[in-house]
Amino acid sequence: MRLPDWQCANRHPCKPAGVLLEWLQNEGSLTQRLINAGDDDFRVELLDQGLQPARADEARALGLECGSQVWVREVLLHTAGAPRVFARSVAPLQALRESKADLTSLGTRSLGELLFRGDLGISRGPLEISQYPAEWLPSAWRSETCWARRSRFGGGRLQLLVCEVFLEGWPPAG
Repeated sequence: MRLPDWQCANRHPCKPAGVLLEWLQNEGSLTQRLINAGDDDFRVELLDQGLQPARADEARALGLECGSQVWVREVLLHTAGAPRVFARSVAPLQALRESKADLTSLGTRSLGELLFRGDLGISRGPLEISQYPAEWLPSAWRSETCWARRSRFGGGRLQLLVCEVFLEGWPPAG
């Protein structure tokens, strides 16, 4: 399995070109961009939520020991008639317990709605991009050519790592 090579979005040596790079580097709300790009059909499909051991790259990004138990939420973001993005959010358990943000009860609501609301004092760290391991994607969406972006969000006691993987064929070529 090829592991991700997370690097700053503007300095990655193998970054994709064109529309995909622009989506990867955009620091705004991905939820809002998907809503704008669709046909008023944006929705969140909850795939999994619960405790899991942190992957090595996640633990490193969050300053945890590899394999530490973390809260994980995995979703598919749908727009324009199909799933377009696989998203995986990871939070240390202590940060989850002490945060004012109620992440565990989002259900099929978008995490972006919470993160970009503005009233929780949450800020986004630098974006990193990488090709994403096919083995880490839901089986129906596995591809060796998917690119992802991730960043840490924080505010108060909250620490959250959000990874968004653009599924094959999204975004559409300009």
